[in-house]
Amino acid sequence: MNQSKLTRRDLLKLMGVGASVAALAACAPAGGPAATGSEGGAAPAGDKVALSIATYADPRNEWQRTAAKEWAAEHADVELNIDEVIYGEMSKKQLAALATDTLWDVSFSGVKWFPYTVSKGAFLALDDLIASTNFDIEDFFDASIAGSSLDGKVYGLPYLLHPGNPALIIQNKNLLGEKGIEVQTSDDWTTLDYAEMVAAATDADKGVYGTNYLPGNYYDFCSLARCYGGDILSEDGRNFTFNTDPKSVEACQWIVDLRTKLNAAPMREESQGIQFAAGNLYTSTLGTYAVRSLEETIADKFEWEIVLHPTGPDGVRGYQGFIECFSVYAKSKNPDLAFDLIVKETSTDVGVRSVLESSNQPTARKSVWESPELADLHPIFKRALDWMASYNGPFPMPYNLRFQELQDTWANTSTELFYGEVGFEEGMQTVQDECQAIIDLERG
Repeated sequence: MNQSKLTRRDLLKLMGVGASVAALAACAPAGGPAATGSEGGAAPAGDKVALSIATYADPRNEWQRTAAKEWAAEHADVELNIDEVIYGEMSKKQLAALATDTLWDVSFSGVKWFPYTVSKGAFLALDDLIASTNFDIEDFFDASIAGSSLDGKVYGLPYLLHPGNPALIIQNKNLLGEKGIEVQTSDDWTTLDYAEMVAAATDADKGVYGTNYLPGNYYDFCSLARCYGGDILSEDGRNFTFNTDPKSVEACQWIVDLRTKLNAAPMREESQGIQFAAGNLYTSTLGTYAVRSLEETIADKFEWEIVLHPTGPDGVRGYQGFIECFSVYAKSKNPDLAFDLIVKETSTDVGVRSVLESSNQPTARKSVWESPELADLHPIFKRALDWMASYNGPFPMPYNLRFQELQDTWANTSTELFYGEVGFEEGMQTVQDECQAIIDLERG
């Protein structure tokens, strides 16, 4: 496409934008969904200031559009264009819009692609705006601010933080009861305790297993490595420590042993159809983001119990903070207004309502997790709050920001190791070498 002749129709097609509404007008302003905040944007109707925001296109995130409309109603001088974008498509859409100088004034990002987009000059550093407005940045978990920053500067305000996919362990109380195994109700347990439970529970001849623990993402393994006192990346993100950190090696041995020594988890050929909701797993890992939808997922199939992920042998319970955040376009004509909008989107009030009005978990603010309105949702949230407040677990982003290449390499090399299909030392070294080769590349 000839970018010098990009039409509004072309832009809409390129952006693939879903629903678009103007909060204070019947029709969206001319100039395309994101052009209102860019150098090429058309002037808004009348004397109103044009502003645009891209929100997460999902029913559970309708609160983002509700908050944007509320903000627009409080700013009668603003014509706010609100778009919906599918999460999995946002990374490419942001880069495409950046290339044509049509990025939204405000848009959301996931931690997996956010630093790379920042490195391309997409977003405004917010440090000065945070300082000048006395914004209560201390209310956010350290890990959430770390995930919204790059090279020491803050480029986003987080609206979500969760401690990873293996943050919790959910147990099938019916199956455990039939087996005569005590249900774990306390968070005071270790990975060794967990291994003993799932090994005793497994009945492979009947196709029922104690667990399906297998880190398909390198950052999922990071959580376990931190439980053992190790990590998967060096602090500067330049070295892959999977097979160079003895604690990481110990954590990996624990996973491999679940299958090769304890027979507590299905091998590759046995794993088809093995799911917790199907009733053929005694336990499974779970993210805090999934707790509120369990009634829908499991319904009345069986009773269940949730506890925090076990600690490592030395009592450490590590995690990696997965965040999503809102950012301001670096070339926005109205950065102060755009910042004020994301302050609204990430406020305590909006965060509390986002949980009450949907099946969301609490947000990246401590005050939302501590809110009395949410106290009766589920006791696991208070325990997760205490955990995240006592341990800083930033997302393991490589220095060169090549997240996707690193993740793809991990997925292609680690599975054979975890299933015991290659020798332990050989498998560890293969994963180490292949992943380090990606990290050694120049910043993308």
